[in-house]
Amino acid sequence: MRYSELEQHLKNVLNGGEDFSPLYVIAGEDDYLKELALKQFFGALDKDYADFNFAKLKSDASVDDMQDALDTYPMFDSVRIVSYEADEKTPDDIRAFVDEYVKSPSPTSVLVVSVDGDANKVFKQKKAVQIDCSRLEDEELVFEINKILAVEPSMPIAPEAAEELIKRTQGSMARIVSETAKLKAYASNLITRADVEEMVVPDLDFQVYELSAAIAEKDGNAALKMLNTFALNGIRGVTIINLIYDRYRKMLHAELNKTKTNDEVGQMLGMKGGAVYYLRKTSSKYSQVRLKKCVDYLHDLQFDVLSGKRLEASALQEAVLQLLII
Repeated sequence: MRYSELEQHLKNVLNGGEDFSPLYVIAGEDDYLKELALKQFFGALDKDYADFNFAKLKSDASVDDMQDALDTYPMFDSVRIVSYEADEKTPDDIRAFVDEYVKSPSPTSVLVVSVDGDANKVFKQKKAVQIDCSRLEDEELVFEINKILAVEPSMPIAPEAAEELIKRTQGSMARIVSETAKLKAYASNLITRADVEEMVVPDLDFQVYELSAAIAEKDGNAALKMLNTFALNGIRGVTIINLIYDRYRKMLHAELNKTKTNDEVGQMLGMKGGAVYYLRKTSSKYSQVRLKKCVDYLHDLQFDVLSGKRLEASALQEAVLQLLII
């Protein structure tokens, strides 16, 4: 189940159209979405007694702690939510307990496990409903942005502005929430692309993404404009060369592993799945042969700069020009 489907599922449960699963596993690389998913379960409880019927167990909780929490009868409500923080170091006795629990669960308790890491390496129960909190697709992000901005004082956003916001935040919900608050305070009657460009500061990774995307499209003017931005911000040439090399190396790995998911590639490259999503948006514009040539060229150039054979500034300019013609 995608994160975006959870709200409707819980509404259906409260309306009697669906039943709670005895076990939900919240997993994915977007920690903010995982926290929001947990809050949705809290919101499914009677608000007057929610604090009494929501138990949050830390990773060091014992089997007895979990058993007691699940056996406790809800207070003035029909269900009790028990959450547990898990990771790949979760004790075997906890895993064994959960395996047995789902075979005969409490009719008045729901166990919600929030997993840090690969959920399949922690809990593999077939009866579990996994809530995927990976990076949302662009259309899902637009929906979330409009939902956030609809909260009073509401503020509409232009479609192209939402697109720019997603790009500059790399789809991170935590950043999107933070930036929309600033945009609400800044904009007049409508959040425009110009507002986003003025208020949302792109990080260095985004700027390198923009540079590699411009090179992929062989847009020399845009690429040189990015170089000028780096210079104005005082970023050293060797830093940019190192980042470009790392970017192209990862793009090559992404193209060589097309059958793997974003999360799987992310684990290989030490990245989050959401970042791999953007990596692949650019890498798909290259052939594997072109990427390999770019990586080999950048590797040699990086060595020359680090060994003092080449000057940083001239090497960076040459790098971009060379990548445009490869």
